Amino acid sequence: MVKNPIPLAPDVCREPRRRRLIPIISLFVAATMVAPVFVDAVALCYAQWCEMLGTPVSVRTPTLDAIGERVESVRSECWYHVSSRFQRVPWNPRVVLPIAIVVMAVAMIMLRL
Repeated sequence: MVKNPIPLAPDVCREPRRRRLIPIISLFVAATMVAPVFVDAVALCYAQWCEMLGTPVSVRTPTLDAIGERVESVRSECWYHVSSRFQRVPWNPRVVLPIAIVVMAVAMIMLRL
């Protein structure tokens, strides 16, 4: 008795050409977006090496400066919104401390499980 092989994936066919181009195009777009950050990072590394070798160098990193400013503004906005919620509540230590102890105990029990 002859046994015929079982086809494991009869539906497999080659992918269309355009599906291979999408990752290549997205990689190109991502590389062009990351390039300014990479250039600034290389400039900082070069300046540090020059400083170590004794040559003073002034470095301008506008992209990293802009990113730092945005991060700082987001941090300050988040801090403002979070702290404004807690400043309106009167803190009574007789209530807050037992609640904190209970929450910590529940957290310790959850970590043990």
